[in-house]
Amino acid sequence: MNKSEAKTTHTLLKRIGAHFGKLENIGNLGGRREDGFDRPAWSHEETRAIKYIQGMAEKAGMVSSWDGVGNLFLTTPGHGNEIVQVGSHMDTVPAGGNYDGAAGIVCGLEAIIPLKPMWERLSRKLQLVIWRGEESASFNAVCKGSEAAFGLCHPDILLRTNHGVSLSEAITAQGFDPSFIAEKKPTLTPEQTEKIAAYLELHIEQAKRLQTDGVPIGVVSSIRGTVRLRIEVTGEANHSGGTPMGIRYRKDANLAMAYMQVAMHEACSYALEKGLDLVQTVGLLNDDEEFNKNHTRIFSNSLTKVSPYGYFAVDIRSNNNAFLAEYVKNTKKIIQEKAERFNVRVKITEILRLAPIEKLDPAVQHSIEASCRDLKIPFIEMPSGAIHDAAVVASQKKKNGNPIPVGMIFIPCRDGISHNPAEYASPEDLARGAQVLSNVLYRLAR
Repeated sequence: MNKSEAKTTHTLLKRIGAHFGKLENIGNLGGRREDGFDRPAWSHEETRAIKYIQGMAEKAGMVSSWDGVGNLFLTTPGHGNEIVQVGSHMDTVPAGGNYDGAAGIVCGLEAIIPLKPMWERLSRKLQLVIWRGEESASFNAVCKGSEAAFGLCHPDILLRTNHGVSLSEAITAQGFDPSFIAEKKPTLTPEQTEKIAAYLELHIEQAKRLQTDGVPIGVVSSIRGTVRLRIEVTGEANHSGGTPMGIRYRKDANLAMAYMQVAMHEACSYALEKGLDLVQTVGLLNDDEEFNKNHTRIFSNSLTKVSPYGYFAVDIRSNNNAFLAEYVKNTKKIIQEKAERFNVRVKITEILRLAPIEKLDPAVQHSIEASCRDLKIPFIEMPSGAIHDAAVVASQKKKNGNPIPVGMIFIPCRDGISHNPAEYASPEDLARGAQVLSNVLYRLAR
């Protein structure tokens, strides 16, 4: 690295540090980064974080515009009719970290600003997009802002609450219009969608493959889809001491759920042994605050009872759409079989189904890889296990029938930890990601 490059990198590190220094004062739960953050969707904290980036972008000469639900679009001046977008989100899970989403926005800003001397000469404009409400922790729905932009949100989500406030009320409180979601009306016009030449998203990996393998950049090849199920099991309350053991005498909801989960784990292990792409997580067990408000039977359970009722929720993900559908079908069959064996009743509710993006755009992926080679930065190709707004954009087709070209860049996060106060990405990894991203933007916009 020569003196000029070293100076540029030093300046970039300082700017990134300053941005995260500001963001650490927004939604912080205890005054230190390690205390965690809470910037729920359409909260004052999420809006403050977005407006901070807006101010920095406008100061650099970018033009800002809000859509009907509160997504922010920051665009460079120029004469190009098409746009190359880079985006992510600023909301967090409760007691989450400061890098999930925000890393992509900060790096996006710091990828666009160095190109300012060329803004007017580029064939395409550059645009930083801050999507509202990507995290499902608020209002139990993912990618709400990006889905609303394309008219994909189900109107029912407006009735869902977070800390007693409905999504409709939250959107209105931030000065935006929930009727776009109520009417499934896109906030982006067909003409605006057609102008998107490519979309990029940089994100922390949220796992530790990059750190473990010592590779600084992941080039994302696919995004896993998800099917989320809630399984409610109804047994029969009886005295824990007086009722003999065995399914002839007991209808034990908790016991049935335990066997269901073991059988599901065995099915998952078998699929993995065959080399199939799959992750499966039971993330809730009798403990969903919003669900329990309207399903108070859970509170009839007791230490001295045979359990009359219980539920759990499972998140199943794969980047193979046909396999995911077949696997979920088999999972439902396993659950029904275990319910019959243990003489309990079961209700299976599909909470969410998002199709995977089996392959991100090859041309954009090639541009990311070429940029890494330009900068002599090692990279590996890898799938994304998490859902991102990039998946929503990649699912949208243009007039020619082809999807919007989408690419993703992963950078390491310490120990792979995310959705956790300990979530952290180093300034060096952030700067490296911003430099790769800037190179890709230039390639796609020139």
